[in-house]
Amino acid sequence: MAEGSCCMSLGEERQFLGGKVRRISLAVIQGKPEGEAPPVKRLLLPQGELAQFHSSSEGMRYVAYAELRAGAVRGNHYHKFKQEWIYIISGRLSLLLKDIESGLSDTLTLAGGDLAFIPTGVAHALHVQESGHAIEFSPSAFDPADSFPCDLDSSRVSGQ
Repeated sequence: MAEGSCCMSLGEERQFLGGKVRRISLAVIQGKPEGEAPPVKRLLLPQGELAQFHSSSEGMRYVAYAELRAGAVRGNHYHKFKQEWIYIISGRLSLLLKDIESGLSDTLTLAGGDLAFIPTGVAHALHVQESGHAIEFSPSAFDPADSFPCDLDSSRVSGQ
């Protein structure tokens, strides 16, 4: 399977850094889908929301929950081997990006229901504007030796 192809976009998709980074706003379906539904979606059901943000034969070796606290910054690093996806459950943040190879930078906004793909070699920092929750997942296991600092915003406190 091609790199970054684990989650097919059937919601609104925007690309950043020349298509390396993708933001997908999952399709929202009210109630049980009639007929064929997209593999990744948000189902608004009477018993509560079910967000299906990964459906693939590609397995995941790393899954983490991240609390997003307003005013905090998470990340400020890049990976040489680990590509990652981040799904925003709730809250709002700016994702600061820098392609280490080309030097190109970009910023995108993520909010509840958005999914972002960050490939290897792209430095990233999450600037949290509105508290919330996120899930990060990757087909690669976490390796602390594969986390390289990159100060995308020295004016803020950084952390994992």
